[in-house]
Amino acid sequence: MQTAAERAVGGNTAASLIALDMRTGEIVATVHRQAGMSGAIAPGSTFKIVTSALLLKKGVVTASGSAPCPKNSTVNGQNFHNVGGFEIPRATFREDFSRSCNTSFIDLRGRIGDAELADFSTRYFGLNSDAWKVAPGQGTVDGVVPAATSENDKAAQMIGQGALKMNPMTMASVVATALTGTFRQPVLERGMPVYTRTETLPGSVTSAIRTMMIDCATTGAAKDVFRGLPGVGAKTGTAEVGDATNGWMVAFRGTISVAVYVEGGTSGSGAAGPIVRDFLTTVPASG
Repeated sequence: MQTAAERAVGGNTAASLIALDMRTGEIVATVHRQAGMSGAIAPGSTFKIVTSALLLKKGVVTASGSAPCPKNSTVNGQNFHNVGGFEIPRATFREDFSRSCNTSFIDLRGRIGDAELADFSTRYFGLNSDAWKVAPGQGTVDGVVPAATSENDKAAQMIGQGALKMNPMTMASVVATALTGTFRQPVLERGMPVYTRTETLPGSVTSAIRTMMIDCATTGAAKDVFRGLPGVGAKTGTAEVGDATNGWMVAFRGTISVAVYVEGGTSGSGAAGPIVRDFLTTVPASG
């Protein structure tokens, strides 16, 4: 898979890729490892996987339940919008996730506490623990998910922005954990100590996340990327950094999860999507 990953990234020095075996957490491919493991960048809407897991587990939403997606959401004078300016007035939460509706997530922020997303991220996804050991001498950043300090900060964190920071390694782990229900710490070398102070996600949550990621790849924001490639689930992300954007995509096929980050990418589907698709064509649709 390493060869496939290198071919997919090609000469794109702005891109980094990490892929995991979701059964074990073993890193099966890495391109531009330093950025992929030690970077600290806003993950954009790819982090809605974690936010969704919290909202689903807490019973705030169900996948098929109503969750309107307005064109804009204003928080203390700050305007948040959906990429492209779309709206889905009668949306379900499942549609919000697959189409990557920012405003619906932001409007649900009042249903969680200021520190709840941070606590949940550590308890179930092992993020923010400062305890990951990937390989001897390999420095990593295992996510930064601080408690929200204001309503605006919480709104930004709901959609993977603000002070929240990730990298492709942490996001590939997020996918693996969300789908298996068990924290999958990435490891380059077998036998490395694994962070064990996590809890298991309910099957209802993992099933809903899987379904919504498949929706994203088949009828949602990533449908054009994966047309004709069966067995894929995905989540797009376009992270705003000042006046610039970075492109993200996370996905799975068979037993493999993958995360790609493209610095300066204008969108997740446009910048990271083709790399993810190229890589996943080499991955069997079933384990």
